[in-house]
Amino acid sequence: MKHLFFTLYLMAGLSSVTFAQEDDKMKLDNLKYYLSSIKDNVQSMRYYTDSVKIVGLLDQIDVLASSLEVELNNIILPEPENMPINEPEPMEPAKIENLDDYSWKGDTINEENEDDNQRGMGISKFMPFKNKFNTSFEIQFGINSLMQGNDAPSGVLTPDINTGGSWYWDFALMRRARLGGKSSKIALNYGISYLKNRFKIENDIRLTNIDGTPFFTPISDVKENPKLNIGYINIPLSLSFQLSKKMTLQLGGYIGYRVHTVQKFELKPPGEKIEEQRYAGYALNNWIYGGTVSIGIGSFDLIGRYNISKLFKDNPNYDYNTFMIGTSISLF
Repeated sequence: MKHLFFTLYLMAGLSSVTFAQEDDKMKLDNLKYYLSSIKDNVQSMRYYTDSVKIVGLLDQIDVLASSLEVELNNIILPEPENMPINEPEPMEPAKIENLDDYSWKGDTINEENEDDNQRGMGISKFMPFKNKFNTSFEIQFGINSLMQGNDAPSGVLTPDINTGGSWYWDFALMRRARLGGKSSKIALNYGISYLKNRFKIENDIRLTNIDGTPFFTPISDVKENPKLNIGYINIPLSLSFQLSKKMTLQLGGYIGYRVHTVQKFELKPPGEKIEEQRYAGYALNNWIYGGTVSIGIGSFDLIGRYNISKLFKDNPNYDYNTFMIGTSISLF
Protein backbone atom coordinates (compact mmCIF):
# COMPACT_ATOMS: atom_id res chain seq x y z
CA MET A 1 0.00 0.00 0.00
CA LYS A 2 2.86 2.37 0.83
CA HIS A 3 4.43 1.62 -2.56
CA LEU A 4 1.16 2.48 -4.26
CA PHE A 5 0.91 5.87 -2.51
CA PHE A 6 4.55 6.63 -3.34
CA THR A 7 4.01 5.78 -7.02
CA LEU A 8 0.90 8.01 -7.24
CA TYR A 9 2.75 10.85 -5.53
CA LEU A 10 5.69 10.55 -7.93
CA MET A 11 3.39 10.56 -10.98
CA ALA A 12 1.57 13.66 -9.72
CA GLY A 13 4.88 15.45 -9.22
CA LEU A 14 6.11 14.58 -12.70
CA SER A 15 2.82 15.77 -14.22
CA SER A 16 3.05 19.14 -12.46
CA VAL A 17 6.65 19.55 -13.66
CA THR A 18 5.63 18.68 -17.24
CA PHE A 19 2.72 21.15 -17.22
CA ALA A 20 4.99 23.84 -15.79
CA GLN A 21 7.54 23.24 -18.54
CA GLU A 22 4.87 23.43 -21.24
CA ASP A 23 3.50 26.61 -19.68
CA ASP A 24 6.97 28.21 -19.70
CA LYS A 25 7.48 27.30 -23.35
CA MET A 26 4.12 28.76 -24.29
CA LYS A 27 4.97 32.00 -22.50
CA LEU A 28 8.31 32.22 -24.29
CA ASP A 29 6.68 31.55 -27.64
CA ASN A 30 4.14 34.30 -27.03
CA LEU A 31 6.87 36.74 -26.02
CA LYS A 32 8.70 36.05 -29.29
CA TYR A 33 5.50 36.40 -31.27
CA TYR A 34 4.61 39.81 -29.82
CA LEU A 35 8.18 41.03 -30.27
CA SER A 36 8.06 40.11 -33.96
CA SER A 37 4.77 42.02 -34.24
CA ILE A 38 6.42 45.09 -32.74
CA LYS A 39 9.25 44.92 -35.27
CA ASP A 40 6.83 44.58 -38.20
CA ASN A 41 4.72 47.50 -36.98
CA VAL A 42 7.82 49.69 -36.63
CA GLN A 43 8.68 48.98 -40.27
CA SER A 44 5.14 49.91 -41.33
CA MET A 45 5.34 53.16 -39.35
CA ARG A 46 8.49 54.15 -41.23
CA TYR A 47 6.51 54.14 -44.44
CA TYR A 48 3.94 56.62 -43.17
CA THR A 49 6.32 59.32 -41.87
CA ASP A 50 8.93 61.70 -43.24
CA SER A 51 9.65 63.24 -39.82
CA VAL A 52 13.32 62.96 -38.84
CA LYS A 53 12.38 63.00 -35.15
CA ILE A 54 9.89 60.14 -35.49
CA VAL A 55 12.39 58.12 -37.53
CA GLY A 56 14.95 58.63 -34.73
CA LEU A 57 12.49 57.34 -32.12
CA LEU A 58 11.71 54.34 -34.30
CA ASP A 59 15.45 53.64 -34.51
CA GLN A 60 15.55 53.56 -30.70
CA ILE A 61 12.68 51.07 -30.67
CA ASP A 62 14.65 48.91 -33.12
CA VAL A 63 17.66 48.94 -30.79
CA LEU A 64 15.53 47.94 -27.80
CA ALA A 65 13.78 45.24 -29.81
CA SER A 66 17.14 43.79 -30.88
CA SER A 67 18.34 43.70 -27.25
CA LEU A 68 15.09 42.07 -26.18
CA GLU A 69 15.41 39.50 -28.97
CA VAL A 70 18.90 38.53 -27.76
CA GLU A 71 17.60 38.07 -24.20
CA LEU A 72 14.69 35.90 -25.34
CA ASN A 73 16.93 33.75 -27.53
CA ASN A 74 19.30 33.20 -24.58
CA ILE A 75 16.53 31.69 -22.43
CA ILE A 76 17.03 27.91 -22.21
CA LEU A 77 14.12 25.83 -21.02
CA PRO A 78 14.89 22.56 -19.19
CA GLU A 79 14.28 19.43 -21.19
CA PRO A 80 11.09 17.60 -20.14
CA GLU A 81 11.68 14.41 -18.19
CA ASN A 82 9.82 11.11 -18.52
CA MET A 83 7.42 12.44 -21.14
CA PRO A 84 4.84 9.79 -22.10
CA ILE A 85 5.59 8.04 -25.37
CA ASN A 86 3.53 9.02 -28.45
CA GLU A 87 2.01 12.01 -26.70
CA PRO A 88 0.82 14.43 -29.41
CA GLU A 89 2.61 17.78 -29.63
CA PRO A 90 0.52 20.85 -28.76
CA MET A 91 -1.01 22.57 -31.79
CA GLU A 92 -1.05 26.12 -30.40
CA PRO A 93 1.18 27.97 -30.49
CA ALA A 94 3.37 26.54 -33.27
CA LYS A 95 7.02 25.77 -32.61
CA ILE A 96 9.36 28.70 -33.14
CA GLU A 97 12.86 28.25 -34.47
CA ASN A 98 13.54 31.98 -34.69
CA LEU A 99 11.69 35.27 -34.82
CA ASP A 100 11.46 35.24 -38.62
CA ASP A 101 8.91 32.43 -38.35
CA TYR A 102 6.42 34.96 -37.04
CA SER A 103 6.93 37.60 -39.75
CA TRP A 104 3.53 39.04 -40.61
CA LYS A 105 2.30 38.00 -44.05
CA GLY A 106 -1.26 39.26 -43.99
CA ASP A 107 -4.44 37.28 -43.53
CA THR A 108 -4.23 33.54 -43.05
CA ILE A 109 -6.95 32.96 -45.63
CA ASN A 110 -5.75 31.20 -48.74
CA GLU A 111 -5.94 34.09 -51.18
CA GLU A 112 -5.49 31.91 -54.24
CA ASN A 113 -8.77 30.10 -53.57
CA GLU A 114 -10.67 33.08 -52.19
CA ASP A 115 -13.44 34.55 -54.30
CA ASP A 116 -12.18 37.72 -56.01
CA ASN A 117 -15.46 39.47 -55.27
CA GLN A 118 -14.83 39.21 -51.54
CA ARG A 119 -11.25 40.47 -51.40
CA GLY A 120 -11.76 44.23 -51.57
CA MET A 121 -9.29 46.73 -52.99
CA GLY A 122 -6.64 47.30 -50.34
CA ILE A 123 -4.36 50.28 -50.95
CA SER A 124 -1.28 48.11 -50.33
CA LYS A 125 -1.92 46.33 -53.63
CA PHE A 126 -0.81 49.54 -55.34
CA MET A 127 2.36 49.85 -53.25
CA PRO A 128 5.01 47.34 -54.37
CA PHE A 129 8.12 47.11 -52.15
CA LYS A 130 6.42 49.36 -49.55
CA ASN A 131 8.90 48.36 -46.82
CA LYS A 132 11.82 49.72 -48.84
CA PHE A 133 10.31 52.36 -51.11
CA ASN A 134 7.57 54.93 -50.84
CA THR A 135 5.21 54.68 -53.81
CA SER A 136 2.68 57.41 -54.53
CA PHE A 137 0.34 58.68 -57.23
CA GLU A 138 0.88 62.42 -57.61
CA ILE A 139 -1.10 64.98 -59.58
CA GLN A 140 0.57 68.28 -60.48
CA PHE A 141 -1.46 71.15 -61.89
CA GLY A 142 -1.05 74.85 -62.51
CA ILE A 143 -0.62 77.48 -65.19
CA ASN A 144 1.73 77.33 -68.16
CA SER A 145 2.75 79.64 -70.95
CA LEU A 146 5.36 80.19 -73.66
CA MET A 147 8.58 82.16 -73.26
CA GLN A 148 9.83 83.64 -76.52
CA GLY A 149 13.53 83.86 -77.29
CA ASN A 150 14.27 85.58 -80.55
CA ASP A 151 11.55 87.85 -81.93
CA ALA A 152 9.58 86.56 -84.90
CA PRO A 153 10.29 88.15 -88.28
CA SER A 154 8.12 91.03 -89.37
CA GLY A 155 4.76 89.97 -90.79
CA VAL A 156 4.70 86.56 -89.03
CA LEU A 157 1.63 85.93 -86.84
CA THR A 158 2.45 84.84 -83.29
CA PRO A 159 0.10 83.43 -80.63
CA ASP A 160 -1.04 85.67 -77.78
CA ILE A 161 -1.20 83.18 -74.91
CA ASN A 162 -3.73 83.72 -72.13
CA THR A 163 -1.60 82.52 -69.21
CA GLY A 164 -4.47 82.52 -66.72
CA GLY A 165 -6.49 80.22 -68.98
CA SER A 166 -3.58 77.98 -69.96
CA TRP A 167 -3.22 74.97 -67.64
CA TYR A 168 -0.96 72.00 -67.30
CA TRP A 169 -1.64 68.62 -65.67
CA ASP A 170 0.90 65.96 -64.77
CA PHE A 171 -0.20 62.50 -63.56
CA ALA A 172 2.76 60.61 -62.09
CA LEU A 173 3.41 57.27 -60.43
CA MET A 174 6.41 57.99 -58.24
CA ARG A 175 8.72 56.05 -55.94
CA ARG A 176 10.86 57.49 -53.20
CA ALA A 177 14.02 55.90 -51.79
CA ARG A 178 15.90 57.38 -48.84
CA LEU A 179 19.64 57.74 -49.49
CA GLY A 180 22.32 57.27 -46.85
CA GLY A 181 20.42 55.34 -44.19
CA LYS A 182 17.17 55.51 -42.29
CA SER A 183 17.84 58.91 -40.74
CA SER A 184 19.08 60.55 -43.96
CA LYS A 185 17.50 63.83 -45.03
CA ILE A 186 18.08 63.14 -48.73
CA ALA A 187 15.79 61.01 -50.92
CA LEU A 188 15.75 59.97 -54.56
CA ASN A 189 12.44 60.33 -56.45
CA TYR A 190 11.77 58.65 -59.78
CA GLY A 191 8.87 57.31 -61.79
CA ILE A 192 6.79 57.84 -64.93
CA SER A 193 4.23 60.51 -65.76
CA TYR A 194 1.87 61.89 -68.38
CA LEU A 195 2.17 65.67 -68.89
CA LYS A 196 -0.49 67.68 -70.72
CA ASN A 197 0.11 71.32 -71.70
CA ARG A 198 -2.96 73.31 -72.75
CA PHE A 199 -2.45 76.76 -74.26
CA LYS A 200 -5.36 79.17 -74.62
CA ILE A 201 -4.79 81.56 -77.54
CA GLU A 202 -6.33 85.03 -77.32
CA ASN A 203 -6.01 86.02 -80.97
CA ASP A 204 -8.05 84.02 -83.49
CA ILE A 205 -5.30 82.04 -85.14
CA ARG A 206 -4.48 78.36 -85.55
CA LEU A 207 -1.34 76.36 -86.21
CA THR A 208 -0.78 74.97 -89.72
CA ASN A 209 2.04 73.08 -91.37
CA ILE A 210 3.12 74.19 -94.86
CA ASP A 211 5.84 72.11 -96.52
CA GLY A 212 7.15 70.99 -93.14
CA THR A 213 7.23 74.54 -91.73
CA PRO A 214 4.72 75.56 -89.04
CA PHE A 215 2.78 78.82 -89.33
CA PHE A 216 -0.03 80.46 -87.40
CA THR A 217 -2.84 81.56 -89.71
CA PRO A 218 -6.05 83.50 -88.95
CA ILE A 219 -9.44 81.79 -88.64
CA SER A 220 -12.90 83.39 -88.75
CA ASP A 221 -16.23 82.91 -86.96
CA VAL A 222 -14.50 81.83 -83.73
CA LYS A 223 -16.87 81.63 -80.76
CA GLU A 224 -14.27 80.85 -78.06
CA ASN A 225 -10.49 81.07 -77.80
CA PRO A 226 -8.64 78.40 -79.79
CA LYS A 227 -6.75 75.87 -77.68
CA LEU A 228 -3.60 73.88 -78.37
CA ASN A 229 -3.11 70.68 -76.32
CA ILE A 230 0.19 68.76 -76.26
CA GLY A 231 0.78 65.53 -74.32
CA TYR A 232 4.06 63.89 -73.30
CA ILE A 233 5.13 60.67 -71.56
CA ASN A 234 7.91 61.68 -69.14
CA ILE A 235 10.46 60.07 -66.86
CA PRO A 236 11.06 62.44 -63.91
CA LEU A 237 14.08 62.17 -61.62
CA SER A 238 14.85 64.38 -58.63
CA LEU A 239 16.50 64.67 -55.21
CA SER A 240 14.58 65.97 -52.20
CA PHE A 241 16.28 67.59 -49.20
CA GLN A 242 14.62 67.82 -45.77
CA LEU A 243 15.66 71.35 -44.75
CA SER A 244 13.61 71.36 -41.56
CA LYS A 245 10.71 69.60 -39.92
CA LYS A 246 8.21 71.31 -42.25
CA MET A 247 10.30 72.47 -45.21
CA THR A 248 11.52 70.39 -48.15
CA LEU A 249 13.50 71.38 -51.25
CA GLN A 250 13.33 69.24 -54.39
CA LEU A 251 15.58 69.63 -57.44
CA GLY A 252 15.49 67.53 -60.57
CA GLY A 253 14.61 67.16 -64.18
CA TYR A 254 12.68 65.11 -66.70
CA ILE A 255 12.86 63.75 -70.20
CA GLY A 256 9.93 62.67 -72.33
CA TYR A 257 8.39 62.04 -75.72
CA ARG A 258 5.43 63.76 -77.38
CA VAL A 259 2.48 61.39 -77.87
CA HIS A 260 -0.48 63.71 -78.44
CA THR A 261 -1.15 67.01 -80.23
CA VAL A 262 -4.58 68.47 -80.96
CA GLN A 263 -6.06 71.90 -81.69
CA LYS A 264 -9.62 72.60 -80.57
CA PHE A 265 -11.93 75.25 -82.02
CA GLU A 266 -15.53 76.23 -81.53
CA LEU A 267 -16.85 78.08 -84.56
CA LYS A 268 -20.20 79.79 -85.00
CA PRO A 269 -20.86 80.72 -88.60
CA PRO A 270 -24.34 82.03 -89.47
CA GLY A 271 -26.99 79.39 -88.81
CA GLU A 272 -24.74 76.65 -87.40
CA LYS A 273 -22.27 75.68 -84.69
CA ILE A 274 -19.08 73.76 -85.39
CA GLU A 275 -16.77 72.05 -82.90
CA GLU A 276 -13.52 71.14 -84.57
CA GLN A 277 -10.48 69.13 -83.49
CA ARG A 278 -7.35 68.91 -85.64
CA TYR A 279 -4.59 66.36 -85.06
CA ALA A 280 -1.09 66.64 -86.56
CA GLY A 281 2.57 66.91 -85.66
CA TYR A 282 2.89 70.57 -86.74
CA ALA A 283 6.70 70.25 -86.75
CA LEU A 284 6.74 70.26 -82.95
CA ASN A 285 9.68 68.76 -81.11
CA ASN A 286 9.07 65.09 -80.39
CA TRP A 287 11.47 65.05 -77.43
CA ILE A 288 11.12 67.14 -74.31
CA TYR A 289 13.54 67.72 -71.45
CA GLY A 290 13.73 70.29 -68.70
CA GLY A 291 14.34 71.13 -65.07
CA THR A 292 12.11 71.41 -62.02
CA VAL A 293 12.36 72.95 -58.58
CA SER A 294 9.88 72.53 -55.74
CA ILE A 295 9.66 74.06 -52.26
CA GLY A 296 7.35 72.30 -49.81
CA ILE A 297 6.10 73.94 -46.61
CA GLY A 298 3.95 71.60 -44.55
CA SER A 299 1.44 69.94 -46.87
CA PHE A 300 1.70 72.66 -49.56
CA ASP A 301 4.34 72.85 -52.26
CA LEU A 302 5.17 75.37 -54.98
CA ILE A 303 6.56 73.89 -58.19
CA GLY A 304 8.38 75.56 -61.06
CA ARG A 305 9.20 73.76 -64.32
CA TYR A 306 11.01 74.93 -67.45
CA ASN A 307 11.37 73.08 -70.73
CA ILE A 308 14.95 73.52 -71.91
CA SER A 309 13.96 71.91 -75.18
CA LYS A 310 12.26 74.16 -77.74
CA LEU A 311 8.55 73.76 -78.46
CA PHE A 312 9.23 73.64 -82.20
CA LYS A 313 12.07 72.05 -84.09
CA ASP A 314 14.73 74.43 -85.42
CA ASN A 315 12.48 77.22 -86.61
CA PRO A 316 13.43 80.86 -87.34
CA ASN A 317 9.83 82.04 -86.87
CA TYR A 318 8.91 80.59 -83.47
CA ASP A 319 11.57 80.35 -80.77
CA TYR A 320 9.50 79.17 -77.77
CA ASN A 321 10.19 77.42 -74.47
CA THR A 322 7.43 76.28 -72.12
CA PHE A 323 7.36 77.18 -68.43
CA MET A 324 4.97 75.93 -65.73
CA ILE A 325 4.09 77.09 -62.20
CA GLY A 326 1.86 74.96 -60.01
CA THR A 327 1.39 72.69 -57.00
CA SER A 328 0.59 69.04 -56.41
CA ILE A 329 -1.52 66.58 -54.44
CA SER A 330 -0.76 62.97 -53.56
CA LEU A 331 -3.57 60.41 -53.62
CA PHE A 332 -1.59 57.66 -51.80
